[in-house]
Order: sequence, then C-alpha cells, then structure tokens
Amino acid sequence: MQKVSALYDKIVSGKHWFESRVTIGEAGVLVDSGGDAITFGGMRIRIGGSGPDAGYGENMLVSVTTKRPLFDEVDKVGQANPGEVTVEMLRPSGVIPKRALVAPFIRASNGEETSEWIPKGKFYIDKRSESDFGDRKKLSIHGYDGMLYAEADYPAVSGLDWPATDVDVVQEIADYLGFSVDNRVYQIMTAGYLVQYPSGYSCREVLGYIGAMYAGSFLMNDNGELMLVTLYGLPPETRYLIVGNGDGSTITFGGVKILV
Repeated sequence: MQKVSALYDKIVSGKHWFESRVTIGEAGVLVDSGGDAITFGGMRIRIGGSGPDAGYGENMLVSVTTKRPLFDEVDKVGQANPGEVTVEMLRPSGVIPKRALVAPFIRASNGEETSEWIPKGKFYIDKRSESDFGDRKKLSIHGYDGMLYAEADYPAVSGLDWPATDVDVVQEIADYLGFSVDNRVYQIMTAGYLVQYPSGYSCREVLGYIGAMYAGSFLMNDNGELMLVTLYGLPPETRYLIVGNGDGSTITFGGVKILV
C-alpha cells in the first residue's frame, strides 16, 4: 500500500473525485491547453519528465487505465506478470519517442482542496495509433511496465556463490535489469531459501519461482519498483469482491472469484 498524506485521507473520506495527469518521456516541456509548447524568448521551457508537473492534464486526456494482473488465475502464485497502461488523449504537437516512458498520476480533490500527486506506475510505449476525435486527432497509447524486460535470460556472469539465497538472487536480477526493489521485499523474504543457478531460465521465470516460495507473485509497484505480494499479506476482507448482504458470499464472473 502506498503512503499518502493526511490531506489525501481527509479528502477521500468525504465527497471527492480524482484528477489524472500523464507524463510521457524522460523529459518534457511546459505545454498549453492545446498541447503546444510554451516558449520564453523563443526557447521551449524544459522540465523533468519524472514528475506530474511535466505531464498532460485532463484538458488533453480522454481516458487513462492501468492494469496489473497479480495472478493469471485466482490464487495461482508464482507469477511475474507485466502491468499495462492505455492512454487516450488529444494528439500533442510534440514528437513522442518510441518506447517512451509513460507515468500516470492521480490526486484527490473535493473542489476546495487537492492532495499531492500519487504515482500509478511506470510504463513503456509498445504501440500507438491515431484516430479522428471531433475536429482534433486522438492518440491512443499502450505500454507495459518494466517487468516485460525480465524476459531476458538470467545473467550468464553472476557475482553470487551458488546455491545462493533467494533475496540475493532477486537483488542480482534487479541490478541486472536496472530495477529498484521495494524495501518491503526484504521484510517479507526472511526465510533464506537456497536457489540453484537458474541456467536456461529467464529472470521473470526465476522471480516467479522465488515468489511461489512465499505464496506470492512479483510485480512492479506504483513507483516502478520490484515488489513481492503474498496471499497471506492480503487482508482477508479485501481478497474477493463479496455480496453486500452480510453473509460474505463472493461475486463470481464466469465461475471465477473476482480478486480485489
């Protein structure tokens, strides 16, 4: 769970709504309501692309959806599935690079107060398309998070002594792929299971194997860090969508319980 401010908690406890913003690219420029770059003395004003101030606001966004499938099947552990983002927006005037970083943010508002911007993941564009949208053009973007890069083979040159402890293997994978690791992973992975050198396996397969040892699965969190989520770490009252009649009956779709 992400840490949020007291102001955020205060706002969402009452009548509120959420505002969205999306940053595209490692660096950006200030843009106006039409998506055109704002200039000063003929020069574009560049800002860092890692924060919401560099992003496109709701005047440009049509829809933003993210998806992080923790399990292929309900309660099937040992997964390391990539998250996805889909952004539909008015086409901006600037060029969006191939495989550009896409970082969505949300904040809570009640009309009088607004919370801090909260990151909702880091993704990389894999495809895009354009279509007509009134008298404008709409740009549709789809991307995956960094877990997709874990399809790479486990590094042939390892700095570990094998068999190696599970947490050391996860750290080596993270270092190899350029991931940061959520600090909570080290609090969860305390058993010190030994892992044989995974010759012929991808980093993603190894993460899934280690995740299964802890009855969990790996994913990329909202900050773009590697995170292990375990079944015993999910609050029982929020594991499944239930009927609101007080008997705890679960709602199913096609016979499958809906994990929430």
